[in-house]
Amino acid sequence: MRRYLGTHGRAPLAVAGFLAFPLFFASLMASSLKFDRPSVTRLVSAAGKVTVKYGQTPSSVEAKIWVAALIPPAILLVIGLVAMLWHRTGIYIVCGASVLLAYLVTIRLDVWAKAHALRFPTGFDLVPDSDPSNLLLRGEWEGNARETAISLGHWTMGIAVGIAAITGTLALRRQLVRGRPAAPADG
Repeated sequence: MRRYLGTHGRAPLAVAGFLAFPLFFASLMASSLKFDRPSVTRLVSAAGKVTVKYGQTPSSVEAKIWVAALIPPAILLVIGLVAMLWHRTGIYIVCGASVLLAYLVTIRLDVWAKAHALRFPTGFDLVPDSDPSNLLLRGEWEGNARETAISLGHWTMGIAVGIAAITGTLALRRQLVRGRPAAPADG
């Protein structure tokens, strides 16, 4: 591995690492909307009345959210590692992959936000709307999480397009400089 990293340009991997940060946070918000569930306890009284009580998200679900959030950035880093084979051209591959991954992470957010709101019938903070200590209206957290994920996805895409444009501009400049004849020496 050390030989591979030493003989190939590291720019695609560096770009992948840079773009993995906003992609991770977009993915974290999206996976929270997709997988987060409260613990549900159904209590049956002696009279046969069923009471449903909601609790905090179980640790196993939390772990699932974090693992799911790490998958898109990990894919991008692997693409960056493979793209090192193409040196500077690999930067374009990484930028294209990050745009695609950011799009895929945010494509189903509307559906996931609605489903998340249904799984938390008393609101995300598990406090009824009538309670004065309730800080969020029902569905407010889901809307904020959706908007945050979309914003982070757009930032990832914008940064990737910017990096590709800068790389292209520098490559064009390099070609133009190579094509010019050498300046005559004064003397």
